[in-house]
Amino acid sequence: MTTYTVMKTNMRDEAIIPKLAIDSFRQAFADAVSSDIPVVFVSKEKIIEKQADGKMVELKNVSQAYVVPELKHTVLKRRVKRGVFA
Repeated sequence: MTTYTVMKTNMRDEAIIPKLAIDSFRQAFADAVSSDIPVVFVSKEKIIEKQADGKMVELKNVSQAYVVPELKHTVLKRRVKRGVFA
């Protein structure tokens, strides 16, 4: 079972959590790409592997996986509350 630590945060701290997550991911990606380890990532609808020698190899084209969602133009109707008014 996982133990969670209760942390008291204010609205300002909670508001910057997404920004901190994005910055952390960017830093981790930059560290991985600059290392001598092969890194696999998606760029411009292609799966690319950056090898240790700096060479980029296209592994697969995933453009077919990208789908533009169709928006449904429906109107949500609210129910009329019918109650006894005094």
